[in-house]
Amino acid sequence: MRTVKFNIQYIIRLVIFWLLYFAWFRMMFIVYHHTKIMDGMHSDTGKSFLYGIRLDLSVLTGAIIIPYILWTFQQFFKNRIIHLLNLGYNIVLIVFVSCLSVINLKVYGEWGTLLGARALHSFLSPAETPDFISLGSVLLMVFASGLFAYFGVKFYRRFITNFSYPIENKIMRWIQIVIVPVCIIIAFRGGLQEVPIDESNVNYSQYPVNNILATNNLYYFVHTCLDPSADADFYKIKSEAVSQRK
Repeated sequence: MRTVKFNIQYIIRLVIFWLLYFAWFRMMFIVYHHTKIMDGMHSDTGKSFLYGIRLDLSVLTGAIIIPYILWTFQQFFKNRIIHLLNLGYNIVLIVFVSCLSVINLKVYGEWGTLLGARALHSFLSPAETPDFISLGSVLLMVFASGLFAYFGVKFYRRFITNFSYPIENKIMRWIQIVIVPVCIIIAFRGGLQEVPIDESNVNYSQYPVNNILATNNLYYFVHTCLDPSADADFYKIKSEAVSQRK
């Protein structure tokens, strides 16, 4: 009797990869800003990994929609071009997330917030050129972003290797092609509740730094670009952070 294998190996690996990548950023954040975490607060800070998972899942399911579509085509029309399109998309996304994550380390340290639409305007505007931006800091951010991206791409290419492996059983292939979008929609909304998840759902701590940690930086950036009111408090937070450093 033939054994039926239920295996969405590529999609599962991709989900695990992004969960680990986002967790990696949180670990970098904790190490880089360890002086902002008060003694006795570390256990509360560690909870950010748990409380941030739902928002991480929401972000990554949005990010893997294109790989899922390409993976579906690859099940029926195995083609190197499809493989290269998927590889290129994931590499570009890894590089973007890496750069965003490294910049956020600097932005939070100076302004007490993540990089959003208003922070990006201040970051890029010649009239509001941040006083902490120097040639040395730019080169350091470029180097760190490149290093972060290099290990991300290397990890992806080493372990996410079975994009082009078709599911041999046709029934199981169709079942998985139908089930995955349902899972993506549920995860993207953050569950079955009436209102989709947003950054307010991860604010679990009385310490702002922990809530920042639990907030997915890619979600925050995209959300504030689509909804300008999402970071309406940026200038107030920025002013308070600058005042505290003086």
